[in-house]
Amino acid sequence: MHSLTEAFAFSAIVGQESMKQALLLNAVNHMVGGVLIRGEKGTAKSTAVRALAALLPQILVVEGCPFGCDPAAPAKLCPYCAQRLAKGEKLPNLRRKARVVDLPMGSTEDRLLSSLDSERAIKHGEKHFEPGILAEANRGVL
Repeated sequence: MHSLTEAFAFSAIVGQESMKQALLLNAVNHMVGGVLIRGEKGTAKSTAVRALAALLPQILVVEGCPFGCDPAAPAKLCPYCAQRLAKGEKLPNLRRKARVVDLPMGSTEDRLLSSLDSERAIKHGEKHFEPGILAEANRGVL
């Protein structure tokens, strides 16, 4: 549960009107496609993002899906969920807060996008796709 100060922090940020407006527009209409925030250290970038995320409603996701697929949008399911659905499996779902995922400095392309689990491939001879940071942040905040 988020404390009152976390939920209040967004409205308490002084200045940065353009950044706050961009974040609010993106929260209201996902068709905006995202907001890239950059600025000097100490300009409330992370505070604004985390505070807004604390105010967002819970979302419905497919339980166990690394991409947080929306079970109400079968045309937009990831390959894992689409395969499960094609097999006739009922996709269990749950409600959760939208995730806030940090992008570490110096992240490699394979960590950001995805990679093949080479250890599993060598030890077990199995191809296993390891979703990246973008998968974790899907339907949330990066």
